[in-house]
Amino acid sequence: MPRTVRVVIIIFCFAILSVVVGCPRRDPHAPTRIRIAGTPHQDTTLYMWGMQKGYFRERGVELDIRDTTFNEQIEFAAGGGCDIAMATVDEIAAKSKNLTLANRRVNYLLPAWLFEGQIFVSRPDLASLAELKQQYPAEEARHRFFEQIRGKIIAVPEGSSYDQALRRLMKESGYDPADFRFVNSQLEAGINGLSDRNVALAAAGIVERPEAEGRGYKVALDSLDLEMIVIAGFICRADFYEKHRDAVDTFLSIWFTSVNEALAHPRENYEIFHSYLSNRGAKVPSFDEYEGALRYTRFARNPAEVRSMFLDESAPSFWRKPWDARIQQLRESGQADQVPSNTNDFIADDVVSRLAANESKR
Repeated sequence: MPRTVRVVIIIFCFAILSVVVGCPRRDPHAPTRIRIAGTPHQDTTLYMWGMQKGYFRERGVELDIRDTTFNEQIEFAAGGGCDIAMATVDEIAAKSKNLTLANRRVNYLLPAWLFEGQIFVSRPDLASLAELKQQYPAEEARHRFFEQIRGKIIAVPEGSSYDQALRRLMKESGYDPADFRFVNSQLEAGINGLSDRNVALAAAGIVERPEAEGRGYKVALDSLDLEMIVIAGFICRADFYEKHRDAVDTFLSIWFTSVNEALAHPRENYEIFHSYLSNRGAKVPSFDEYEGALRYTRFARNPAEVRSMFLDESAPSFWRKPWDARIQQLRESGQADQVPSNTNDFIADDVVSRLAANESKR
């Protein structure tokens, strides 16, 4: 072999060796870091129980909390501010197409909890729709419900989600909302108005509901009656999910453990929540306020419950209901160009099947 060739080969080998030696090697035992959105709410922070107990690190995941607000989480995750965040199904429906076009896709991993705080309350002598459904078929129950409030006042913030949902239910039941007496009223004032027998229904939210029930009023229409289906859950940047699917599955698995244990130990979990809000500089609710907020949130406790609550087509809170409702809203408001052409970003069926299979192995 000519001497010049040998020299070139030797130099080439030294170059490769220097690159190999100089490249940092990832410790195969090092945890996978997941940057997760942190928002100051009782439901969105339950994963912090698992952090406090060391569950994530024990299974090779290190969580890095990145503070944001609930309404900014989709853009925050899509823009690279975090890897996993939380969002509602209808939000993803509204934003999925633009995120895909901008090459900033996010996947909807897991519908995790149902918010049931949006209701209409009444005086105790009015039959609720739920009570009527126990005696009559659904169509007749709705008919009887609306007949009993004819001529009476409905106190509701004009144009609000409550207002739209009730009008939609009326139309679906064969009634013209124009035939009923709607009065524009803020939530707290509406509840006060129930002391007047001319007021039949008043809208109530998570803050007003305990007050209304404390006064002896009853739930006349719940969020499922109104099809005000607010499903929140986890989203993930598509590129991160493709690279770290196992770590994401681990996070979701520990989420269920955290939810079950945190809800079983409310005082201890409140202290974790209190500490996070204090460090963030946010207003800290009292323990009673904290418990009250969680009272109207129904969590899926395991993969099987996710499937029965959100993925089963016959479920009252089937995920396609809020998705399709938002699509319809986009079309009716002249934003048909924002409608996604498919639901490919909603991958919960595959995720839940895998989580259930992994759960059976442990």
